[in-house]
Amino acid sequence: MSSFLSVSSVFSYIGYILLAIVVLLVMVLIHELGHYTAGKILKFKINEFSIGFGPKIIQKTKKNGEKITLRAFPLGGYCAFDGEDEDGKNNPQAFNNQKPWKRLIVLFCGAFFNFLSAIIFSFILLMANGYDLVQVKTVGENSINYEIIQENDVIYGIENHNIDFVADQYLTTIITNSVTEKYKTYTPKNEGGKISEELKNHSFTQDNKTFYLDEKDLTFNIRRNNTPQAISGHINVVYNEAGECVGWSLLSSYEEDNSEFATQTYKYTFVEALTQAVPFTFKWAWKVLVVLFRLITGKMSIKALGGPVTTIKMIATSTQTNALNLLVLLPAIAANLAVFNLLPIPALDGLEWIRKKPVKREVVNMINNIGLLVLLGFVIVVDVLQFVIH
Repeated sequence: MSSFLSVSSVFSYIGYILLAIVVLLVMVLIHELGHYTAGKILKFKINEFSIGFGPKIIQKTKKNGEKITLRAFPLGGYCAFDGEDEDGKNNPQAFNNQKPWKRLIVLFCGAFFNFLSAIIFSFILLMANGYDLVQVKTVGENSINYEIIQENDVIYGIENHNIDFVADQYLTTIITNSVTEKYKTYTPKNEGGKISEELKNHSFTQDNKTFYLDEKDLTFNIRRNNTPQAISGHINVVYNEAGECVGWSLLSSYEEDNSEFATQTYKYTFVEALTQAVPFTFKWAWKVLVVLFRLITGKMSIKALGGPVTTIKMIATSTQTNALNLLVLLPAIAANLAVFNLLPIPALDGLEWIRKKPVKREVVNMINNIGLLVLLGFVIVVDVLQFVIH
């Protein structure tokens, strides 16, 4: 029976891997559709629109000579423009014979389409599941915040520090920082610097160590009936016998009781999701840049990043754990692709546009190829390191 379950779980994981590959294919398709759409609008001649690399699996040739191809390795794709790597072609529709501003638009639209898709995915995520804000689900009569915090209150900050996923500041993180800042050391109600007798009535034992709960005040920044408010609520700070803060709890005692005080992720309304989808996507794009900056400055290990193989593994694992995780990953991956695909866009076409003089295509191609090879090499190295380090 156990071997059957093992085989079943393997096939199940393979299914999630296939789903992850399909997700990545869709992302690539969106990106290449950006190049393709801009090229068609601006009258570029397109030779091939390909999803994936390597040997072709399916290929269809349109009446105008364009080839639509599905290839064996679905970790990328391309839109091949006529005359993209050659000079002196007589065809006015060839890529290198087009004006620099047109080439810039075509190059930019791949990332732009990824960004548009990230906005759509963000809208779906915020309305269907929510992401960052927290909503109070229940406040029981035994809760230390009973009649202070109400059901359906939306918590967006603590002590005027707002939730900000770009800076990895979520509710629990903000509460921990606020408690540590305000109540790092226990202030005894009696003299002698020891835990007061009164506090000993609120203690619990864990791993043969005694800890104490001390009720403290904490400002909750909430939205109630769409009106922002600052409410003085309560929190139990956990101290050890030396009077050092070692944690906190929103419950009245150490025993967990979800009916006493429970929260859930806030689901945005249709209008809220519509208005917040764009700034939410910009935040994801900025988070990608923040991660890159941390990587360059050595504040983040390279093992925290990953290329296509790592992305597929992450999607498969996260989706297997909870299908809703896919909703979280879609805008993140789309915004990630938008930022990373802007990196190899050459500035030389813009330089040519400003100078009113053409830059030699040999120079342009050499710089573009070097840039793409460096980026591709970086992605491969990152993927390899993921397996070596872990």
